[in-house]
Amino acid sequence: MPLTENQVEILRNALAAYNFPCVLYDFENSYERSHSTMTPVEETIRNDLISGNNDRVMNGLSNVLYWGFAQIGYRDTRVNKFRSEVRVEQLHDAAILFQNMERIDLMKIKNIKLPQFSGMSFISKVAMFLDPENFVILDKQIVKMNQVQTPTLLNEIAFGENETRIRISNNNISVYLNWCQKCLRISQAYFDGLYRAVDIERGFFTLIQNGNVDQAAKILSNA
Repeated sequence: MPLTENQVEILRNALAAYNFPCVLYDFENSYERSHSTMTPVEETIRNDLISGNNDRVMNGLSNVLYWGFAQIGYRDTRVNKFRSEVRVEQLHDAAILFQNMERIDLMKIKNIKLPQFSGMSFISKVAMFLDPENFVILDKQIVKMNQVQTPTLLNEIAFGENETRIRISNNNISVYLNWCQKCLRISQAYFDGLYRAVDIERGFFTLIQNGNVDQAAKILSNA
């Protein structure tokens, strides 16, 4: 069942309303940099991640955390913990992987065992910053769509009531890749390919953040 014109308009408005903080931290000069759009945030983090330089990769990963925890009080603790615990060998492995990754592989990222990057939420954020055209975020906000009656592709995610994070497993990676593809197909089918996969995901995120979880699930189910 395709989306109605009203559902397309609801998602379009949600895309426009996305307002997550567009912030980075300048670790060289010790100050926060705030931007009016996500473009410079995405470009800075991606360039650091694919630089091949250990220090820049550490800054890029630190900013994935800094941005991802922007609305959480313990953000600085998490960032500082990562920077104090990450090992040179891990940064080296990450630098090689990110620079030469023709196909983004979440399991390979997980296997580096970077501090703070063990679950789907932040590993998918790394994937998104590496390639926002094709990759999106899958976190506990997005899987709130599983709490309503409308079935979606996300129902296949393995995430128990007592789990604190969505684990990286072959099953969950498969669901994640389907979620990425669905966001791409929505852009192509309803917006003439105007939006990237991550832009569509941010539309769903905005609906969920604004309490419209059931509406988001219905759109995802019908699209």
